[in-house]
Amino acid sequence: MITTDAGPDGLPVFNATISGLAIYLDNFSLISLAKGDPSRRQRFLSAVHTGGVDLLFSLANAAELTGPQGQSLEAVRAFLGQVGAHWFPVELDPFVVTNREVHGGTPSENCASRDFMKQYFAARTDGCSPGSGRVIDLSENFFRLAAVLDWVVPQRDSIRQGIAALDDALIGKIGGYRAEFERDPQSLDRSFPALSFNSSKPATFTYVNLVRTLILDAKAYQLKKGDGIDFCHAVLACAFASVATLDKHWKRRVEGLPEPNKIARIYYEQELDKMVADIESWAKT
Repeated sequence: MITTDAGPDGLPVFNATISGLAIYLDNFSLISLAKGDPSRRQRFLSAVHTGGVDLLFSLANAAELTGPQGQSLEAVRAFLGQVGAHWFPVELDPFVVTNREVHGGTPSENCASRDFMKQYFAARTDGCSPGSGRVIDLSENFFRLAAVLDWVVPQRDSIRQGIAALDDALIGKIGGYRAEFERDPQSLDRSFPALSFNSSKPATFTYVNLVRTLILDAKAYQLKKGDGIDFCHAVLACAFASVATLDKHWKRRVEGLPEPNKIARIYYEQELDKMVADIESWAKT
Protein backbone atom coordinates (compact mmCIF):
# COMPACT_ATOMS: atom_id res chain seq x y z
CA MET A 1 0.00 0.00 0.00
CA ILE A 2 1.16 3.55 -0.70
CA THR A 3 1.19 6.01 2.22
CA THR A 4 2.93 9.29 3.01
CA ASP A 5 4.51 10.90 6.07
CA ALA A 6 6.14 14.25 6.69
CA GLY A 7 9.93 14.16 6.55
CA PRO A 8 12.27 16.13 8.85
CA ASP A 9 12.26 19.01 6.36
CA GLY A 10 8.48 19.02 6.13
CA LEU A 11 8.44 17.53 2.65
CA PRO A 12 6.42 14.36 2.04
CA VAL A 13 8.11 10.98 2.35
CA PHE A 14 6.43 8.16 0.49
CA ASN A 15 6.24 4.63 1.76
CA ALA A 16 5.39 1.56 -0.27
CA THR A 17 4.71 -1.48 1.89
CA ILE A 18 3.23 -4.93 1.47
CA SER A 19 1.05 -5.30 4.53
CA GLY A 20 -0.59 -8.65 3.90
CA LEU A 21 -1.35 -10.89 0.96
CA ALA A 22 0.56 -9.77 -2.15
CA ILE A 23 -1.03 -10.48 -5.54
CA TYR A 24 0.59 -10.25 -8.99
CA LEU A 25 -1.80 -10.35 -11.94
CA ASP A 26 -0.77 -10.68 -15.57
CA ASN A 27 -2.61 -8.36 -17.93
CA PHE A 28 -5.01 -10.97 -19.28
CA SER A 29 -6.23 -11.55 -15.75
CA LEU A 30 -6.44 -7.83 -14.95
CA ILE A 31 -8.60 -7.29 -18.01
CA SER A 32 -10.74 -10.35 -17.24
CA LEU A 33 -11.35 -9.15 -13.70
CA ALA A 34 -12.18 -5.66 -14.97
CA LYS A 35 -14.55 -6.74 -17.76
CA GLY A 36 -15.80 -10.14 -16.66
CA ASP A 37 -18.22 -11.39 -14.03
CA PRO A 38 -19.28 -8.29 -11.98
CA SER A 39 -19.80 -10.33 -8.81
CA ARG A 40 -16.30 -11.84 -9.07
CA ARG A 41 -14.83 -8.38 -9.61
CA GLN A 42 -16.62 -7.01 -6.54
CA ARG A 43 -15.55 -9.97 -4.41
CA PHE A 44 -11.93 -9.40 -5.43
CA LEU A 45 -12.12 -5.68 -4.64
CA SER A 46 -13.79 -6.37 -1.29
CA ALA A 47 -10.92 -8.68 -0.37
CA VAL A 48 -8.43 -5.97 -1.36
CA HIS A 49 -10.05 -3.36 0.87
CA THR A 50 -11.00 -5.47 3.87
CA GLY A 51 -8.48 -8.28 3.90
CA GLY A 52 -5.10 -6.55 3.78
CA VAL A 53 -4.39 -7.36 0.13
CA ASP A 54 -1.94 -5.43 -2.06
CA LEU A 55 -1.58 -5.62 -5.84
CA LEU A 56 1.99 -5.70 -7.18
CA PHE A 57 2.05 -3.47 -10.26
CA SER A 58 4.79 -2.50 -12.71
CA LEU A 59 5.23 0.05 -15.47
CA ALA A 60 5.03 -2.86 -17.92
CA ASN A 61 1.54 -3.64 -16.62
CA ALA A 62 0.53 -0.03 -17.20
CA ALA A 63 2.01 0.16 -20.71
CA GLU A 64 0.34 -3.07 -21.80
CA LEU A 65 -2.99 -2.03 -20.30
CA THR A 66 -3.10 1.10 -22.45
CA GLY A 67 -3.55 -1.14 -25.50
CA PRO A 68 -7.33 -1.67 -25.06
CA GLN A 69 -9.48 1.18 -26.30
CA GLY A 70 -12.98 2.51 -25.71
CA GLN A 71 -15.14 0.58 -23.25
CA SER A 72 -12.36 -1.93 -22.53
CA LEU A 73 -9.96 0.81 -21.44
CA GLU A 74 -12.65 2.47 -19.34
CA ALA A 75 -13.47 -0.83 -17.63
CA VAL A 76 -9.79 -1.32 -16.76
CA ARG A 77 -9.47 2.27 -15.57
CA ALA A 78 -12.54 1.91 -13.34
CA PHE A 79 -11.24 -1.36 -11.89
CA LEU A 80 -7.81 0.10 -11.10
CA GLY A 81 -9.51 3.15 -9.62
CA GLN A 82 -11.36 0.90 -7.20
CA VAL A 83 -8.11 -0.75 -6.16
CA GLY A 84 -7.21 2.70 -4.81
CA ALA A 85 -3.91 2.92 -2.95
CA HIS A 86 -3.74 -0.83 -2.26
CA TRP A 87 -0.85 -1.44 -4.64
CA PHE A 88 2.93 -1.67 -4.64
CA PRO A 89 5.25 -0.33 -7.39
CA VAL A 90 7.30 -3.36 -8.35
CA GLU A 91 10.56 -3.36 -10.32
CA LEU A 92 10.37 -4.83 -13.82
CA ASP A 93 13.95 -5.96 -14.44
CA PRO A 94 14.83 -9.20 -12.58
CA PHE A 95 18.53 -8.48 -12.98
CA VAL A 96 18.15 -5.28 -10.93
CA VAL A 97 16.30 -7.19 -8.22
CA THR A 98 18.75 -10.09 -8.05
CA ASN A 99 21.62 -7.61 -7.79
CA ARG A 100 19.90 -5.97 -4.83
CA GLU A 101 19.51 -9.36 -3.18
CA VAL A 102 23.27 -9.84 -3.32
CA HIS A 103 23.65 -6.70 -1.22
CA GLY A 104 20.98 -7.60 1.32
CA GLY A 105 17.83 -5.65 2.07
CA THR A 106 14.29 -6.74 2.78
CA PRO A 107 12.17 -8.35 0.06
CA SER A 108 10.02 -5.22 -0.27
CA GLU A 109 13.13 -3.03 -0.61
CA ASN A 110 14.60 -5.33 -3.22
CA CYS A 111 11.54 -5.52 -5.45
CA ALA A 112 10.33 -1.92 -5.13
CA SER A 113 10.63 0.30 -8.21
CA ARG A 114 11.87 3.61 -6.85
CA ASP A 115 11.88 5.20 -10.31
CA PHE A 116 8.24 4.21 -10.82
CA MET A 117 7.26 5.96 -7.57
CA LYS A 118 9.27 9.08 -8.41
CA GLN A 119 7.68 9.31 -11.86
CA TYR A 120 4.25 8.76 -10.39
CA PHE A 121 4.67 11.58 -7.87
CA ALA A 122 6.12 13.93 -10.48
CA ALA A 123 3.19 13.29 -12.81
CA ARG A 124 0.59 13.66 -10.05
CA THR A 125 2.07 16.99 -8.87
CA ASP A 126 2.70 18.49 -12.29
CA GLY A 127 1.71 22.15 -12.17
CA CYS A 128 1.87 22.31 -8.37
CA SER A 129 5.10 24.28 -8.09
CA PRO A 130 5.50 26.90 -5.35
CA GLY A 131 3.37 29.92 -6.12
CA SER A 132 0.97 28.00 -8.35
CA GLY A 133 -1.82 28.27 -5.81
CA ARG A 134 -2.56 24.56 -6.14
CA VAL A 135 -2.72 22.36 -3.06
CA ILE A 136 -1.44 18.78 -3.16
CA ASP A 137 -3.95 16.51 -1.45
CA LEU A 138 -1.96 13.56 -0.10
CA SER A 139 -4.98 11.58 0.99
CA GLU A 140 -5.40 7.98 -0.17
CA ASN A 141 -7.10 9.26 -3.32
CA PHE A 142 -3.80 10.80 -4.45
CA PHE A 143 -2.33 7.33 -4.88
CA ARG A 144 -5.20 5.74 -6.78
CA LEU A 145 -3.81 3.22 -9.22
CA ALA A 146 -5.97 4.34 -12.14
CA ALA A 147 -3.95 7.56 -12.30
CA VAL A 148 -1.01 5.55 -13.67
CA LEU A 149 -2.86 5.07 -16.96
CA ASP A 150 -3.28 8.83 -17.32
CA TRP A 151 0.43 9.60 -17.43
CA VAL A 152 1.95 6.44 -18.87
CA VAL A 153 0.41 6.93 -22.34
CA PRO A 154 3.10 9.40 -23.52
CA GLN A 155 5.74 6.84 -22.45
CA ARG A 156 3.91 3.86 -23.89
CA ASP A 157 5.96 3.56 -27.08
CA SER A 158 9.31 3.80 -25.33
CA ILE A 159 8.22 1.25 -22.70
CA ARG A 160 7.04 -1.11 -25.42
CA GLN A 161 10.34 -0.72 -27.22
CA GLY A 162 12.03 -1.76 -24.01
CA ILE A 163 9.71 -4.76 -23.76
CA ALA A 164 10.57 -5.76 -27.34
CA ALA A 165 14.27 -5.48 -26.46
CA LEU A 166 13.68 -7.84 -23.54
CA ASP A 167 12.19 -10.38 -25.95
CA ASP A 168 15.16 -10.15 -28.30
CA ALA A 169 17.66 -10.36 -25.44
CA LEU A 170 16.00 -13.38 -23.83
CA ILE A 171 15.61 -15.30 -27.08
CA GLY A 172 19.20 -14.55 -28.07
CA LYS A 173 20.69 -15.47 -24.70
CA ILE A 174 18.69 -18.67 -24.27
CA GLY A 175 19.61 -19.70 -27.82
CA GLY A 176 23.27 -19.09 -27.05
CA TYR A 177 23.14 -21.00 -23.77
CA ARG A 178 21.32 -23.85 -25.49
CA ALA A 179 23.98 -24.09 -28.20
CA GLU A 180 26.70 -24.12 -25.54
CA PHE A 181 24.82 -26.79 -23.58
CA GLU A 182 24.64 -28.99 -26.67
CA ARG A 183 28.42 -28.64 -27.16
CA ASP A 184 29.16 -29.13 -23.48
CA PRO A 185 26.34 -30.42 -21.21
CA GLN A 186 28.39 -29.55 -18.11
CA SER A 187 28.17 -25.85 -19.00
CA LEU A 188 24.63 -25.64 -17.64
CA ASP A 189 25.70 -26.52 -14.11
CA ARG A 190 28.66 -24.17 -14.31
CA SER A 191 26.63 -21.18 -15.50
CA PHE A 192 23.25 -21.88 -13.90
CA PRO A 193 23.56 -24.45 -11.12
CA ALA A 194 20.21 -25.56 -9.71
CA LEU A 195 19.52 -23.49 -6.58
CA SER A 196 17.66 -24.43 -3.43
CA PHE A 197 15.15 -21.91 -2.15
CA ASN A 198 16.58 -19.11 -0.03
CA SER A 199 14.00 -16.81 1.59
CA SER A 200 16.46 -13.90 1.47
CA LYS A 201 17.01 -14.34 -2.29
CA PRO A 202 13.69 -15.51 -3.79
CA ALA A 203 14.22 -13.68 -7.09
CA THR A 204 17.67 -15.23 -7.56
CA PHE A 205 16.19 -18.69 -6.91
CA THR A 206 13.43 -18.13 -9.48
CA TYR A 207 15.63 -16.39 -12.06
CA VAL A 208 18.39 -19.01 -12.16
CA ASN A 209 16.10 -22.03 -12.10
CA LEU A 210 13.79 -20.60 -14.76
CA VAL A 211 16.77 -19.93 -17.04
CA ARG A 212 17.80 -23.58 -16.55
CA THR A 213 14.29 -24.65 -17.46
CA LEU A 214 14.25 -22.52 -20.62
CA ILE A 215 17.61 -23.91 -21.76
CA LEU A 216 16.50 -27.50 -21.23
CA ASP A 217 13.09 -26.74 -22.78
CA ALA A 218 14.50 -25.01 -25.86
CA LYS A 219 13.90 -27.89 -28.27
CA ALA A 220 10.34 -28.60 -27.09
CA TYR A 221 9.30 -24.94 -26.93
CA GLN A 222 10.61 -22.15 -29.13
CA LEU A 223 10.57 -18.78 -27.39
CA LYS A 224 8.36 -16.22 -29.11
CA LYS A 225 7.46 -12.55 -29.01
CA GLY A 226 6.24 -11.65 -25.56
CA ASP A 227 8.25 -14.28 -23.70
CA GLY A 228 10.85 -11.74 -22.56
CA ILE A 229 8.36 -9.70 -20.57
CA ASP A 230 6.57 -12.88 -19.46
CA PHE A 231 9.86 -14.12 -18.03
CA CYS A 232 10.19 -10.88 -16.05
CA HIS A 233 6.58 -11.18 -14.85
CA ALA A 234 7.20 -14.78 -13.78
CA VAL A 235 10.36 -14.01 -11.78
CA LEU A 236 8.86 -11.07 -9.90
CA ALA A 237 5.49 -12.73 -9.38
CA CYS A 238 6.94 -15.96 -8.01
CA ALA A 239 9.50 -14.27 -5.80
CA PHE A 240 7.41 -11.59 -4.11
CA ALA A 241 3.73 -12.42 -4.41
CA SER A 242 1.68 -14.92 -2.44
CA VAL A 243 -0.77 -15.35 -5.31
CA ALA A 244 -0.13 -14.74 -9.01
CA THR A 245 -1.54 -15.37 -12.46
CA LEU A 246 0.56 -16.43 -15.45
CA ASP A 247 -0.27 -18.18 -18.70
CA LYS A 248 -0.27 -21.98 -18.88
CA HIS A 249 3.28 -22.33 -20.23
CA TRP A 250 4.76 -20.23 -17.43
CA LYS A 251 2.58 -21.84 -14.78
CA ARG A 252 3.95 -25.23 -15.86
CA ARG A 253 7.55 -24.00 -15.73
CA VAL A 254 7.08 -22.43 -12.32
CA GLU A 255 5.49 -25.55 -10.90
CA GLY A 256 8.60 -27.46 -12.01
CA LEU A 257 10.97 -25.33 -9.89
CA PRO A 258 12.92 -27.15 -7.14
CA GLU A 259 11.00 -27.88 -3.97
CA PRO A 260 10.51 -27.13 -1.17
CA ASN A 261 10.07 -23.45 -1.87
CA LYS A 262 7.90 -20.54 -0.79
CA ILE A 263 7.12 -18.96 -4.13
CA ALA A 264 3.68 -17.70 -5.15
CA ARG A 265 0.78 -20.01 -5.82
CA ILE A 266 0.14 -19.69 -9.56
CA TYR A 267 -3.20 -19.64 -11.37
CA TYR A 268 -3.88 -19.20 -15.07
CA GLU A 269 -6.71 -17.16 -16.57
CA GLN A 270 -9.30 -19.96 -16.54
CA GLU A 271 -8.72 -20.37 -12.79
CA LEU A 272 -9.71 -16.83 -11.80
CA ASP A 273 -12.86 -17.94 -9.98
CA LYS A 274 -10.84 -20.35 -7.84
CA MET A 275 -8.19 -17.71 -7.24
CA VAL A 276 -10.72 -15.16 -5.99
CA ALA A 277 -12.32 -17.76 -3.73
CA ASP A 278 -8.91 -18.66 -2.29
CA ILE A 279 -8.02 -14.98 -1.76
CA GLU A 280 -11.30 -14.48 0.12
CA SER A 281 -10.51 -17.47 2.30
CA TRP A 282 -6.98 -16.31 3.08
CA ALA A 283 -8.08 -12.71 3.68
CA LYS A 284 -10.49 -13.86 6.38
CA THR A 285 -7.85 -15.75 8.36
